[in-house]
Amino acid sequence: MIARAWRHPWVRHLRLPFNLLLSPIFLWGVWLGGGVDDPLRVVVAYLSLHLFLYGGTNALNSYYDRDEGPIGGMLRPPPVDRGLLAWAWGVQLAGLPLAAWVGGPFLAVWLALLAVATAYSHPRWRWKAHPVAAVAAVGLGQGGLGALAGAWAVADPLRGWGVVADLLQPGMALGLLAAATLVPGLYVVSQIYQTREDRARGDRTWPVLLGPVAALRWATLVSGVGGTLLLVALARGSEAAPGIGWAASLPLGAFLFVVAAAQWRWAARFDEGDVEGNFRRAMALLGAGGAGLTLYLLVVALR
Repeated sequence: MIARAWRHPWVRHLRLPFNLLLSPIFLWGVWLGGGVDDPLRVVVAYLSLHLFLYGGTNALNSYYDRDEGPIGGMLRPPPVDRGLLAWAWGVQLAGLPLAAWVGGPFLAVWLALLAVATAYSHPRWRWKAHPVAAVAAVGLGQGGLGALAGAWAVADPLRGWGVVADLLQPGMALGLLAAATLVPGLYVVSQIYQTREDRARGDRTWPVLLGPVAALRWATLVSGVGGTLLLVALARGSEAAPGIGWAASLPLGAFLFVVAAAQWRWAARFDEGDVEGNFRRAMALLGAGGAGLTLYLLVVALR
């Protein structure tokens, strides 16, 4: 029964394995916020975000896009039916009580992410169709706000809205900027195999606007800037988290460089017609980068 439920089209459109790629952004915020003191609170916050909110917004995006070709995390997405819209909103709202339990500041970030995700997909706003708006929404949303959600998931509940003042502190601000800069590059990689469908639908994504090769190189450079800022923030630390120093951050820097080099090399041989191959390469790069950063944060920064 569980296996049958997992294969249901509505469940598949949540793209839960794909949501794991955003785990390091949340964990980065947890580190910025000072680390884990209350594991249950962090787990509840993680589930409310990655299972319910991100899962529901993925389903919402699938409902409006109705892709027939590969999308993030799925090579062959199942057909969309009318019930998917109610399912998408139901899943998102199911995470609302969990977010409220974590605390008021976390709930505010959660609701802000919900608003951004809705404007990104809904035909009334459709930020996805405009390259600058889409990159800004993803960078400030899943990047900056996603990291802030992690930081406020571990914030002292007794401080309440006093945690807002932390945003003005140099260490926290640098850490959030790093996440907001890193994510747009990853986002463009996740679109690189969808150019034909996006172009036919009228969505002016970054790969459609620049062409997939130039967009892939742009994504590599932007992610490189974000990765550099992340290494600086990691070495220096935030007001709540002591820095780990340059020596301990160098292995992560070397790993990120290898991923960026592989991505740049791919751009030199990119074939827009090889949709399935491009999908597999994009997922491999995103998966490797996400897994490596997650492992590093868990083993080195959050030990």
